[in-house]
Amino acid sequence: MVFKPFTHLARQSLGKTLTHGYAQSVVAATQSSYASTATPFGPFSTHAASKFNKHGSSQLHSTFQHASTQSGGASSSGQQGSTSEISRGDGGLAAYYEAWQKQQRNNGSTKEWKQFQFPLRIGWSAPSTIPEGKGADKDGRAQLRSNALLGRSSIERAYSTSAVDDIKQAEDVIVEAAGLTAVDEAITKEISSFHIQSSHLATVTTPEVVTTDISRDSVQLLGVMGTFDSTPQQSSSSTGSLQGSSLPQEDTPLTPRSPTPTDMIVNLREAGRYEEIPAAFQAMLAKGVRPSMEAYNALLAAAIAMPAAKHQVVSKALNIYTDAMRRHVVPDKAFYGTLLELLSRRAIEVYQTKNAMDFKRFQYGDLNPGFSFMLPSDESEYAILIADDALEHAVSIFNAAISNPWVQVLPSEVYGLLITACALHGRNEDMIRLYTHLEEHQVVPVASMFPPMIEAYAQDGDLNSSVQCYEGYRSMAMQHDTDGSSLIGRYDYSVYAALVKSFMRCNRSERGHRFIASIYSSLNSDVAEHKARLEVARDIIVADGLIQHQIDIRQFKEALSLVDTQKLTPSTRNRVLACICSAAADNNDRTTAVEACKSIEPSIAAMPFVASSMLAMELRFGQLDEASKYWSILHEFSSSGALLLEPTAIYTLALIKNGQVNEALIQARHAFARIRTTANIGAAREQLKEKIDEVIELIGKHLALPEHAISPQATMTLLGVMTENKGPVSPVSEQLLAGLGPTEISILNWHDLILVLNIEAAMISDGTFLQDIGHVARLEHLLNVVSQRGLTLDEMTLQLVERTLAQLENHRPGISARWRNARQAARQAPRATMPHSSAPAIAVTTSTPYGNSYDPYAAKMDHTGSNVILNILENGRSGRRTNLNQALTQFQTIHRLGRHPRYNVYSKLIETAATERRADVMFDILRTARQAVPLLPQHLSVLAGWSSILDSMIGACLTVGNRAGASDFHQELLQLGSAPSANTYGLYITTLKEFAQTSDEANEALDIWNRAKQEGVEPTSFLYNALIGKLGKARRVDDCKYYFYEMQNRGIRPTSVTYGTMINGLARVNDQNSAELLFNEMEGMPNYKPRAAPYNSMMQYFQGENKQDSRKVLEYYSRMQSNNIEPTMHTYKLLIDTYAALEPIDMAAAEGVLDTIRASGQSPEAVHYASLIKAKGYQHRDLDGAWETFETAMANPEIRPHASLYQAMFESMVANSRVEAIDGLLRDMDVQGIRMTPYIANAVIRGWATADNIVKAQDLYESMGKASREPSTYEEMTRAFLAVNDQDHAREVADEMFSRAYPAPVVAKLQKLLDSAGM
Repeated sequence: MVFKPFTHLARQSLGKTLTHGYAQSVVAATQSSYASTATPFGPFSTHAASKFNKHGSSQLHSTFQHASTQSGGASSSGQQGSTSEISRGDGGLAAYYEAWQKQQRNNGSTKEWKQFQFPLRIGWSAPSTIPEGKGADKDGRAQLRSNALLGRSSIERAYSTSAVDDIKQAEDVIVEAAGLTAVDEAITKEISSFHIQSSHLATVTTPEVVTTDISRDSVQLLGVMGTFDSTPQQSSSSTGSLQGSSLPQEDTPLTPRSPTPTDMIVNLREAGRYEEIPAAFQAMLAKGVRPSMEAYNALLAAAIAMPAAKHQVVSKALNIYTDAMRRHVVPDKAFYGTLLELLSRRAIEVYQTKNAMDFKRFQYGDLNPGFSFMLPSDESEYAILIADDALEHAVSIFNAAISNPWVQVLPSEVYGLLITACALHGRNEDMIRLYTHLEEHQVVPVASMFPPMIEAYAQDGDLNSSVQCYEGYRSMAMQHDTDGSSLIGRYDYSVYAALVKSFMRCNRSERGHRFIASIYSSLNSDVAEHKARLEVARDIIVADGLIQHQIDIRQFKEALSLVDTQKLTPSTRNRVLACICSAAADNNDRTTAVEACKSIEPSIAAMPFVASSMLAMELRFGQLDEASKYWSILHEFSSSGALLLEPTAIYTLALIKNGQVNEALIQARHAFARIRTTANIGAAREQLKEKIDEVIELIGKHLALPEHAISPQATMTLLGVMTENKGPVSPVSEQLLAGLGPTEISILNWHDLILVLNIEAAMISDGTFLQDIGHVARLEHLLNVVSQRGLTLDEMTLQLVERTLAQLENHRPGISARWRNARQAARQAPRATMPHSSAPAIAVTTSTPYGNSYDPYAAKMDHTGSNVILNILENGRSGRRTNLNQALTQFQTIHRLGRHPRYNVYSKLIETAATERRADVMFDILRTARQAVPLLPQHLSVLAGWSSILDSMIGACLTVGNRAGASDFHQELLQLGSAPSANTYGLYITTLKEFAQTSDEANEALDIWNRAKQEGVEPTSFLYNALIGKLGKARRVDDCKYYFYEMQNRGIRPTSVTYGTMINGLARVNDQNSAELLFNEMEGMPNYKPRAAPYNSMMQYFQGENKQDSRKVLEYYSRMQSNNIEPTMHTYKLLIDTYAALEPIDMAAAEGVLDTIRASGQSPEAVHYASLIKAKGYQHRDLDGAWETFETAMANPEIRPHASLYQAMFESMVANSRVEAIDGLLRDMDVQGIRMTPYIANAVIRGWATADNIVKAQDLYESMGKASREPSTYEEMTRAFLAVNDQDHAREVADEMFSRAYPAPVVAKLQKLLDSAGM
């Protein structure tokens, strides 16, 4: 093996030293204080061997030696020459050579063999100054920089005169740095001229190609290490080549050479001692030695091999690459290959992991409020995946690699992985560019990249490119059959499946089936080999092509029918059935899921995944008994492991909700034990324990709800779960201990009592609850029970107790003495018979000698804590739920200290909890208020405080939909002689739709308004806005104007909400002039706060049937943008409707709105796709285009099936006279769990009426029920009966509508229809 020399510039320059990045930070701990101190030995001129040295200042240095400050023969000025491989800076080797020559002169006559003793050495360090006359040696310095850049052994070369002269003239660090910059530039210019000369040094061993199907299997980073090596493999004997020596090679003495730092690092890599490489690399940097490319390759391999989180591995690898660039060390093909392989595999892994986590969130989202992950760690991991930019870096580094004249072309596997990553992430342009580069440089492609490429084209709707990609693969496969060198690996059947799936995705199913038939025909013969190939081909094409497509578009019934009609092998059949069952269950298609599950063999490996999906589905449907069956199945498989985490959480919570708290916690305890046993010892096991803690915290939150009563046995079970895992989980452990009073403690057995004592003492000992009255009192009681029962504590528990009591001595003087006395008394008494009595309850005295202005609770009111809570709720920067949780923590802390917040804090917490739809928290806060500050009506301050609390409860109940509860609190408030606030009456009006769908909301609103006036409520802008909004919806514009002007006369300034409500009402009655005048008045308001709602109202008005003026719509949109008002999702819908339905039609602009939404950082919603579907199918009669958009929306994982999509599709079918397809779409809607709405019913009734199928129309109408029918539903059904001349039924429908007291303008429309029919 050729050892590469490391010459030294004999000076240190901060400008050339890396002070950041992984290359140093990962090994900083190994840096010694003496690393930069020069300790030279004597000169080589004292040894005879020095005569073989060439003159010059460049010297060879090893990791284990110091450079000589001078060399023999260097005293002759002007002598220059190339550097020899023999080191002149090693007195030890020179002495060895001198001794060897002496022995030769004696003809080997030494009587006794004697081991030569080398002098002891310490590590070499660079001198801190440049010796005069030596630091400016131009040849040696240039040789170093060329070797470092090219990563090769010493070769003689000439440099530009100007660049070398600059170095020679350098007399200080600054001037020398400038000279080195000039050398860099000269070397850069010369690299291209040496391309041919050094190409043999850049030889890269072609890595063994892994032929795993990357499009489906997960990719691990563990197999990336050591597949590339750019070091030329030559003889490693001690007689290595001495390039550049003036002596003939055959005359070179056999002198052992000390290994260089690079050699050491490379040897460590070859030995697999990766953990030592960073320290060796740092030591090399500390000595001033410039790293070579081999050293960077080894450091990169170490970063990949050493245990770390996967995203951290990528970060470290990129830091190494940055370090090499900063040091002007040009990466070789091996380095680029390893780095790009790592980044590509990471990008593929990110795609697969993100899909798996999206699946998990979809599977359990409905069981978790907010449709989010159940565990916070999953949220964090998902955020890391979203922010991962490995593919961005990979593409950028690839561009740098191919522009490097020493690289240009990379290994086949790198292309395969990078193209696959681009295909999976939808970066088709980069994918095409990479594949073009591969073809231009005649790189043999990896077969595994073609299936994802074909599917990537199909995702963009580019079927022609998918077919061309397949044709290219087929040509290479046919050539490979001939010469065996056109492809690496074969993925014929996966390519077939990908093309079939592309045909199906692009609505070319006929071509897909013809293609399948041709494949089957080519393999259909009596030859046994062909039969086996046909069986494999059918399995892959049907499973990964036909059935997977049906699953992707959520046609689970059709997918299940394909399983029955296709001849699949048993293993493939079970695998496909498992996929269908899981997907159907996750999408609430219970019928198909149950049917598929019954057909699966119970012993298959995928059964735990099936069981978890079925368990979640049954719990969503409230079928706890059915869910328990799948819970049992999960426990039958030893491979479940971490898969049990979420099922355990949702099943435990379901049991708790059902009142089976003890059973729930026992099941959870067994499941957690099983999860821990399936994990390996190490980081994975600790990670699982942390996730178990998260599940425990989730369970604790649900147990804290007031409707769940937890027994002492259940408390001890959950405390045992924590102890078996990682210890107490805060705040669950505090919550459980708070439920253990004297009565509960008295029934605990010895083991449970000691466990509670340990937990309580530990919690107080760490200082968190040192001054908490409740915890300290509980500890004292536990110690009393222990003493009275005569229990013997183990040594660890005893030490913990005594340490805790010593800490409490300052707060509870004498507590340690009482404990010692109690223990002593217990020892003397053979038996403790003292009964355990509960602590007396604190009585609240309601009589007081003070006047009515006195607040009996003022002494314990925590004003500082109250301000903290209000600031968290009002000024917090986190999400609302996070703010509420933080405020509740502070709220509980105040009460644990025996104090309480101000009354307005209770009100604010109740309002916030209602906004978050957390009804349990609302009532819990009210319950706490009743206990902490009981109502004392004789004190005005208390009465005022409780009036605000009850007022908040009325509004909270209205917000969460509990109108009966609001009525109860309203009555309680009236009994106190008070009344709800104006804003609460406004909530009464705004929530009318939720409670009175069948009544005239305008009249109801006026009744509420009159009641507020009777109770002496002073109106506010919110109350006026609510009233005007209901009147405007009923088209009672005159009433709207009346209350609008009354509002102004009262001195209440209209807000932007008021103007928006008025404009919306005027637009409903087609009063354009008034609407525009009011809009201009609004924009001219001095206190105008821009809002999107008024602009949306005007846009919708000019888009309506009476106007259809696209110019005015876009004009108001432009005004909206000029005022820097961010468009809402409704704004974007109006834009789509304008471009797609109003002249001039511009469908490209309509679809471009979706891109605008994405560019704003948001995602299109179902209503936007619904607008496109209706425009294509209803307005333009393009049913195929409507279907395509509908399927695109349904296949988008970010969009959940929505009624608006089906409504638009039904209207398109009816408009195109495709009524026969209605039944199929209704079934699909039922499978997706979409409820029938009045507007969907209108379209379906209209369709069946046009097909003279009045029976189906009437059945649908009657199935809806009276409460679900809208005025438009009555109108459609009346029209349907009139179309078949059934006036009697038409009159019945109309009479029902008239009886429901709808506003006169609404009733007039139906009456006009009847009049036109002569009724």
